[in-house]
This record gives sequence, structure tokens and C-alpha cells, in this order.
Amino acid sequence: MNEKILFVDDEPNILKAYQRTLRKNFTVIPAESGQQALDIMATEGPFPVVVSDMNMPEMNGVQLLSAIKESYPDTVRLMLTGNADQATAVSAINTGDVYRFLNKPCPPEEMIAAIDSALNYYRLLKAEQELLEKTVKGSIQAMVEILSIVNPKIFGHASTIKNYVAKCAEALGLSNTWELEAAGLLGQIGAVTLPENMLDKVMKGNPLSEDEQPVYEKFPEIGAQLIDKIPRLEGISEIIRYQNKGYDGSGVPEDGVIGAEIPLGARILKPVTDLVNAETAGLEGEEVIAQLKSNSHLYDPEILKILETVVGSFSQRIIKKISVTQLSDNMVIASDIVSNSGTLLVKKGQTLSPSMIERLMNFCLNDLVPDRINVYEN
Repeated sequence: MNEKILFVDDEPNILKAYQRTLRKNFTVIPAESGQQALDIMATEGPFPVVVSDMNMPEMNGVQLLSAIKESYPDTVRLMLTGNADQATAVSAINTGDVYRFLNKPCPPEEMIAAIDSALNYYRLLKAEQELLEKTVKGSIQAMVEILSIVNPKIFGHASTIKNYVAKCAEALGLSNTWELEAAGLLGQIGAVTLPENMLDKVMKGNPLSEDEQPVYEKFPEIGAQLIDKIPRLEGISEIIRYQNKGYDGSGVPEDGVIGAEIPLGARILKPVTDLVNAETAGLEGEEVIAQLKSNSHLYDPEILKILETVVGSFSQRIIKKISVTQLSDNMVIASDIVSNSGTLLVKKGQTLSPSMIERLMNFCLNDLVPDRINVYEN
């Protein structure tokens, strides 16, 4: 099956010529203007490769490819121009991140070779992204799973945060959410440096003292610095660094960043984390949303509105009680699992993994946990 390639030129005859000469190699999708190209990208895309003419009315090639780079960064961009001067080249490279220039008129064999090269580059990028995503996600999941066993008070609600973040990202129409979910899982990693009594206060919604507040405010930066040590996770560390930053610019880091300047992931993570902490303190449903709304200046209004809908859908989940032997991978725990001696084993909202199930089975066999567990129905 031929790959779909978006061609943009304000001359219809040239587009028809491309469709005729390239039909054996590619499926050419024509666009006669920059705006039409963006509309097609939104409805039929994204495309692996886009080829754009430089000189077009209203929106030239550089402006178009810059817009495509912003919204569809994985799409490989080629520039077709009859005016390959230095200024055009510099502008296209710096602004539109153009992969290759093609001079008009471009022989078919040269065009085919250039598109094949662009497609190979696109496939290489996607393969690397997929490998990175699977490797990093698996590693992060394993690390958080271990930490949630060692310290369920801090990390036990990480999967709850991740699930809320994922639902918000879905509602926003975001396609690549692995960084957001990873930030949700790792957001509390800096909290390992905090005293346990301070964490108890935060999770119960109690105010911190004047001496405790600056100590607590350091944990996002500590977490970000830990993540900074891992290559290719710069986006995740930035989300974690800004996760306690208020939408009004209050909070940390104190750098003048405000509103939409705050990374989107951090704008999602802040109300979600505050919500989960409120739930841990015993609030539910409308009570949680009311508390967030009472501090609405701290949150992106669009995210807060979406989160209210997400909380509504989560509150409608059905709880069922099953035996430990019926537990299975990816089930979500509906209430804290506490050992007979009072030790917290699994936090409410945590997604079960095979190793967690094995641990609970071992506890059950030794009569250390109740046989019946509350879980959410899928």
C-alpha cells in the first residue's frame, strides 16, 4: 500500500502532474494553499511526509512548514522552490526545520528519491520513539511498582494520578501521552526526602508550619534533578519541576512563569495531585471538586473543567468484592488493602501487577490479609 504524501502548491496543474507521475510510488494528496493543507492535516493526517512549494499567496512554504512542525513534529518536511536563495534556505531550516530542498522543476526520479529518503527517516524516528517509549515506560513502571511496595504511602497513589492524567490528556485530544503518564507516576519521587509526619499532614489536608512549608516546596525540584540524570527524559523532568506551580504564577519554581507558559503536563499534574491528596484525606466526588474550585486561581481553568468531568466518570465506577485468588493483572483496587497488623500494603486506586498479586497471595496464604478485596469493575 502506497504511503500518503501531502503535496502543497497553489498551481493545480502542477499538483495533477505530481499525482500522475508519482502514483505508482505514493498516494499524492493535493492541497492548493497553506490553509487547505492545514485543514487536510487536521482531518486526514498526520502524514509522514509533506512537500510544499515556497512561493504561495497568503501563506508561504516556510510559514506552512513552521505551522506543521508545531502541531505535527514527526512529519518530515520537504521544500520545493524555484528561488533557493540563502535567505530562503536559512529561514526554512531555522523556522520550519526542513529536511531537504528540491529545486523546481524537479525531475520525477529526484522527487521519488527525496521522498523515499524522507520516509526512511520518518520510520527511523518512529521506531526510535516506540523503542524509547516502551523501554522507558516499562522501566518506570517497574521502579514505581517496587517503590509502592516499599513505601505505599508515597507511591501507592501514583497509578491513580497516572490514570487521572491519562483521562485528562484523552479529553484534551493529546495523542502522545507517555511523557504525561510517566510524569504522573514519578511526580512524587522527590517526596522520599520528606519526613513522614510532613507527608501525613499534606495527605490529610492539614496545613504545614512556616518551617515545614519551604522544605515541602523543594521536593519537585529534587525529583526533577533525579530525573535529569536519565537521558531523553527532559520533558518529564520539566513537568515534575513545575507540578506545584500555580496557574497564577504562585508557588515554585519562583521564576515568573505564569499561565499557559507553564508546561501543559504540569498544568494537568497539579490539580490531579491535589485531587488525589484530597481523596486520600477522605473527600469524595463533588466535595473534591468544590475544594479545587475554591482555589481556582491555582489551576488552568480548561484543565479544571475537564477534571470535573473525569471525576464524575470515576465516581460512577462499580465496586465489587472478590477473593484474593480472583485478582488479575490491571485490576484497580477500590479501597486500601491493610494487613491484619495494620500495615498498608496497597493504596486505593492502585493498578495491580503480577508481582503485587503474588505478594497479596503470599500474605493471604499466611492469613495476614483479609481474603476479600474491593476492586473496581472494568
